[in-house]
Amino acid sequence: MTRRFLLPALVAVFACLCAGAQQYDILQQLQDHPEYLDGTDHLCPTGPVALTPAPRGYKAFYISHYGRHGARYAWQSDMYERLNDTFSAAAESGNLTPLGASFKERFDALYPSVRYRVGDLSRKGWQQQQELAGRMYDNFPKVFGKDAKVRSWTSTSTRCIMTMSSFCLGLKARNAALDIFENFGNSFLPAILPLDSKNPFREESFLTTPVRFSETWEQYIERTVDYRAILSRLFRDRDKAVPAAEQWDFVSYLYFFAAGMRSLDTDLVFTDIFTPEERIALWKIDDFQFYAQAWPTHLGYMPIVRDIIAKADERIARGEKGADLRFGHDYTFLPLLMCLGVNGFDHDVTDPDEIPVWCQVHEVPMGANLHFVFYRSPRSPRILFKVLLNGKEARLPMETDSWPYYDWDSFRRKFAGHAGE
Repeated sequence: MTRRFLLPALVAVFACLCAGAQQYDILQQLQDHPEYLDGTDHLCPTGPVALTPAPRGYKAFYISHYGRHGARYAWQSDMYERLNDTFSAAAESGNLTPLGASFKERFDALYPSVRYRVGDLSRKGWQQQQELAGRMYDNFPKVFGKDAKVRSWTSTSTRCIMTMSSFCLGLKARNAALDIFENFGNSFLPAILPLDSKNPFREESFLTTPVRFSETWEQYIERTVDYRAILSRLFRDRDKAVPAAEQWDFVSYLYFFAAGMRSLDTDLVFTDIFTPEERIALWKIDDFQFYAQAWPTHLGYMPIVRDIIAKADERIARGEKGADLRFGHDYTFLPLLMCLGVNGFDHDVTDPDEIPVWCQVHEVPMGANLHFVFYRSPRSPRILFKVLLNGKEARLPMETDSWPYYDWDSFRRKFAGHAGE
């Protein structure tokens, strides 16, 4: 997708956004970064990011981290099989358009290498995590100095376990003597996946926060994109190829399949089956779904915040250097951003058309990561910290006289008071 075609589409799609939300210029972001339209399949960048120097006398000594697993193959268990079966049947019955035949030719070239890899961490995901770990180490080498201890926890998902191992290997590549211990198991789920059914300490009583609008996801889909037109571009008779009741679901598979190509070792591109306007519309629908699912129960993820506070307090009390690493999934990473109010993710949206302003799912990419970086000074008992979202300095809903640095005691007072809701 080129900027020449993208910009007019953006103007049309976002004309409805309210002026008060323009602190986040989505139009400019998507114009500059069309890859954001991959949504949660966007790959978290691993390159260097400019950071603000610490206040005089302060040095980093500890990092508390939550990360999403790295780039992976499709997560839907039947995606590759369903696409294969549908396009193969259409080809046999002469039901493919020229574009549909082109899609099938490209898909057939890819299919053998992905057929049995559903949910697996990809080679790019493995490499991505080592690069993210290397960036963390290079940005804060004093955190990993003599006597530093790194402790790591993950969900029991295989791709998360591999993500954790790759990240820790990336740290070891910088410092082979680093003390690292990796953990996984159900007993650690409160700090990883608090609402998971396998969590033995799952809390059932927390404050729910229903969405503030009545429009359903199905209604939003119908007014946002003509998904039937997408199928008509691929199949001569779309109803023969895909039953009417399954057509949206199939188009959503096409969207996620095309977006997922960046995670794989392939030069194949499938986004040409969408117009620029359709791709933006599908991105908005993905935003809607993630927000509508995450917002009502986001306070159920406060156990992660409690764990961040508890482990940081232990490190501070011991004067200990190192890092605590947690690895999970997008459906937990987004509620965590909401709990903390990182960059306005705690905004209670009243109009579905404002969701892309406040809940941008490309901020929950493959390899998404949130760092609390802690600083201390020999001349002051005050502990400072800053938050990095995907490597960039982020804002919290707190006062500070030295952004991006915040006072740790102020954070504890603010969030410990909400931790039991």
